[in-house]
Amino acid sequence: MEDRRAEKSCEQACESLKRQDYEMALKHCTEALLSLGQYSMADFIGPCSLEIESIKIESLLYRIASFLQLKKYGQADEDCRHVLGEGLAKGDGAFQAVLCCMQLKGKLQLVSNILAKSLTGESLNGMVTKDLTRLKTLLTETETATSNVLSGYHVEDLEEGSCNGWHFRPPPRGITSSEEYTLCKRFLEQGICRYGAQCTSAHSQEELAEWQKRYASRLIKLKQQNENKQFSGSYMETLIEKWMNSLSPEKVLSECVEGVKVEHNPDLTVTVNTKKSHQTWTFALTCKPARMLYRVALLYDAHRPHFSIIAISAGDSTTQVSQEVPENCQEWIGGKMAQNGLDHYVYKVGIAFNTEIFGTFRQTIVFDFGLEPVLMQRVMIDAASTEDLEYLMHAKQQLVTTAKRWDSSSKTIIEFEPNETTDLEKSLLIRYQIPLSADQLFTQSVLDKSLTKTNYQSRLHDLLYIEEIAQYKEVSKFNLKVQLQILASFMLTGVSGGAKYAQNGQLFGRFKLTETLSEDTLAGRLVMTKVNAVYLLPVPKEKLVQTQGTKEKVYEATIEEKTKEYIFLRISRECCEELNLRPDCDTQVELQFQLNRLPLCEMHYALDRIKDNGVLFPDITMTPTIPWSPTRQWDEQLDPRLNAKQKEAVLAITTPLSIQLPPVLIIGPYGTGKTFTLAQAVKHILQQQETSRILICTHSNSAADLYIKDYLHPYVEAGNPQARPLRVYFRNRWVKTVHPVVHQYCLISSAHSTFQMPQKEDILKHRVVVVTLNTSQYLCQLDLEPGMLTQDTNRGFLNA
Repeated sequence: MEDRRAEKSCEQACESLKRQDYEMALKHCTEALLSLGQYSMADFIGPCSLEIESIKIESLLYRIASFLQLKKYGQADEDCRHVLGEGLAKGDGAFQAVLCCMQLKGKLQLVSNILAKSLTGESLNGMVTKDLTRLKTLLTETETATSNVLSGYHVEDLEEGSCNGWHFRPPPRGITSSEEYTLCKRFLEQGICRYGAQCTSAHSQEELAEWQKRYASRLIKLKQQNENKQFSGSYMETLIEKWMNSLSPEKVLSECVEGVKVEHNPDLTVTVNTKKSHQTWTFALTCKPARMLYRVALLYDAHRPHFSIIAISAGDSTTQVSQEVPENCQEWIGGKMAQNGLDHYVYKVGIAFNTEIFGTFRQTIVFDFGLEPVLMQRVMIDAASTEDLEYLMHAKQQLVTTAKRWDSSSKTIIEFEPNETTDLEKSLLIRYQIPLSADQLFTQSVLDKSLTKTNYQSRLHDLLYIEEIAQYKEVSKFNLKVQLQILASFMLTGVSGGAKYAQNGQLFGRFKLTETLSEDTLAGRLVMTKVNAVYLLPVPKEKLVQTQGTKEKVYEATIEEKTKEYIFLRISRECCEELNLRPDCDTQVELQFQLNRLPLCEMHYALDRIKDNGVLFPDITMTPTIPWSPTRQWDEQLDPRLNAKQKEAVLAITTPLSIQLPPVLIIGPYGTGKTFTLAQAVKHILQQQETSRILICTHSNSAADLYIKDYLHPYVEAGNPQARPLRVYFRNRWVKTVHPVVHQYCLISSAHSTFQMPQKEDILKHRVVVVTLNTSQYLCQLDLEPGMLTQDTNRGFLNA
């Protein structure tokens, strides 16, 4: 039957969409629609009409999502016109019933996510400049269907009787599929049925459609009862995922929200010296103007058993009405409190903590007022012995910086313009700001000498922040007051020498270091390798009286060049104009070196992106056995230059995933053939299965290029086009500094001669992708499905 072929194609389209193979999804969608015929939904008659209508809507939705991901916005808008025109125009609720059924089957969220991502400023696919009215309407409909399923409102509306929407007889019970409902042929042909109201077939097309909708509503209700717990957890997971993927995380979660004053008692960070302890916090949220509190939730799972919501009340500053809070509450849903008629509203929320062990326990409480950013407050309990607390206090004093760092709390920071920091980099710098209080870092958890699956991420976060504090302490040794020589140009000698000229109102500044900047010292290495900017504070000739409440201005200047005795700064046009700087003049300034925080923030981000740390902590009780057979051992495809140990490594790497093995580590000193072994493993994997994909990730660009120049390029030239790699380079790397052979495998803009970042389509076209640890983060921004680079067939991650 035509509809059976259409149903199969529709299912294949859904699977392709999940795999992010959008071209294939388009193909299957079109096949489904062609099988049904390009007719209006109203033209279909017969028992399967609603099923056909459902398949057509699903196929069009999948095709819209695929068009959006491929940036074919015109075609997406055209399909959207058909869906809304034929689905909503009828006004019989069938369209929403189909959406609800898709939600129950886990299919609608896929479409809704793509719509949302394409229609918001957070989209990584680029902004759309077309009229998006229809697409926004469709997004609203999908969100409404999702909300109806999760809230149960749709079920209540549909199950309460004809007064709320039902106009025909109740459908017959005992039906296991909506396809079993049929039209009564006798009634349609003769206008009468001898079974009357007891007939198990529908007496009109409208009655059949209503039965289908009522069946869908019963599925929704059953789904709610069986998966109530899953629904309650989805809010926290969705919020965390949105915060993690947002280019503006401060617009998703924030510790301060306009119009809401937060007071708490006691302090958010508490230290105790007993194992068994109990602590409560009370948060008073004063909203002016008055607003509704829809939800309070504990965000993270790590220490969830120790925290709970114990009390919530609402009212004004004098009268509070207690709200019902279940025992061990992790998420409270409100939105039903009566307003007091005043211009403000006060909520009081109680949070409890209990423990009987030493440790560091953290939790984030979110207060959702129905708008973003969602208000959050972080609490922490540090339970440690008296001896440990004394040791931590000593360690904290050792890392107190010798000079106070300038930040937005003490100074007015004028950033360097133009700022070349990308939106992604800005979001990381905002998301992972170093805690203001050292008490939040020097906790009992950092004394734990063992790393486990449960403490790995939190402990590494703490250690990264402590590392940052330690680096700042060393760099502060170079904070100094100097005479800054203002230059319009300068020249350096040596291999990397040349002349540089200031443009666009900018100027250069040169100053001499007070001590030799040598990489032999820790501070010297940090300044040479991890500092790319300074804060500049002009020193007035006469001491000025600072008005209370005003902050001094400091200007950011970027470091242009470094030598052992001098550092050259690039000074912004705004700074030059406001300080009246002129070439060939001197001015006295205070300088603070600023660490490049981005590499550390990228490490924080990598930690948070770990969904399952089973690779880091494999099951050590399992004895790994590499399967051996004469066929594999003496495979003619293996390079004869492999020695016994190298061959064993290749066999381990290329073992089918059906055989459980822990991660394979190849360890050895320089010159023992590690790169050669991995390169042979890559060739062997490519020969095994045509669907295998491999990610080669190295520490340095030279190591990554080595794989291409010495191994993959000759292999491709020898007639193996399937091994053609994609080399991902940092976008600001000077193209001329890269080997010409490697150019062939990079994405290079012909117009600007710059490296380009890959899109998902570029990744899909290549079976081998070569990156460094730094550039691997770009792959995270492409929304690649887990396992896409391995196709679930081979161990395809090779770290050289």
